[in-house]
Amino acid sequence: MSRPCPSLVIGLGSPHGDDQAGWALVDRLEQRGMMSAQRVRDGVELLAALEGHDDVILVDASAPAGEPGRTRAFTWPCGELAEVPLLSTHGLGLVEALRMAETLGNLPRKVTIIAVESAAALAGTPVSAAVEQALDGLAERLLSDDSLRRQS
Repeated sequence: MSRPCPSLVIGLGSPHGDDQAGWALVDRLEQRGMMSAQRVRDGVELLAALEGHDDVILVDASAPAGEPGRTRAFTWPCGELAEVPLLSTHGLGLVEALRMAETLGNLPRKVTIIAVESAAALAGTPVSAAVEQALDGLAERLLSDDSLRRQS
């Protein structure tokens, strides 16, 4: 049996407004030297990214609910996640992809999902100021995690 890879941060997203949150976080982490971060667009890409990892943090935008930029963390499996509508411009959504990974035996031992509440996810619009601010704070917290930092 092969040894699992180190922790990985995966940002889900699309080029539509605040649905870029996961991608924007990965960009911040990579700019600061974190190797263990990856962008994916949909559940199919997510399935491939999960394979071989033991500890994964998934970051995705959630639908607007009155507090843009609010972050909520969940540990998979989590029934409460069904109450948090994630933005899904992705064909196969995050929850469906995790369920499929479980069925296929490719689910990492630990999966943390961070939902970043969006203001809007309109085509051609940038990430909102509230989400940008939340991502700055989230990036700082993740960068302080020794298991996620670049190995020298």
